[in-house]
Amino acid sequence: MGLAHSAVAFDHTVTTTFSKGLALWSAIGTVSGQGLTLWGTVGTVSSQGLALWSAVSTVSRQGLALWGTVGTVSSQSLALWGTVGTVSRQSLALWGTVGTVSSQGLALWGAIRAILGDQAFFFQALVTVGTIGNGLAEHRVAVFDLWSGLIGSRQSKSGAG
Repeated sequence: MGLAHSAVAFDHTVTTTFSKGLALWSAIGTVSGQGLTLWGTVGTVSSQGLALWSAVSTVSRQGLALWGTVGTVSSQSLALWGTVGTVSRQSLALWGTVGTVSSQGLALWGAIRAILGDQAFFFQALVTVGTIGNGLAEHRVAVFDLWSGLIGSRQSKSGAG
């Protein structure tokens, strides 16, 4: 029985070794499959990283375009405020002229009232009214010239713009 026992022991050793060899190859196959999966994952992550950088680049370009638009709007706003300032200065000059004409009108009415209140100086009143009337006519011409200048300036700006 010694020989049979040795044959069984040998058979058992071969079977066990073969089983372990198959288990080793199975483990190698599993590790290789997991390695391929890992490389697939690395490839996916890399392509997503490239997509992310592409998105960052697109957002950056759009941000630069936005800042360019903000700069354009700001310069147009400054031009608008410059125009508002010019119009305001012209309006102040106009109101100054209106104030001057109004004060001269009040002076005229005061003179007429004073002269007509005294019947003895009626002839003097007619002479005074004629002289003041000539002065008012000159001021009317000045006011007309001012208005013509403002309207002409506004029309030339709107025609040029």
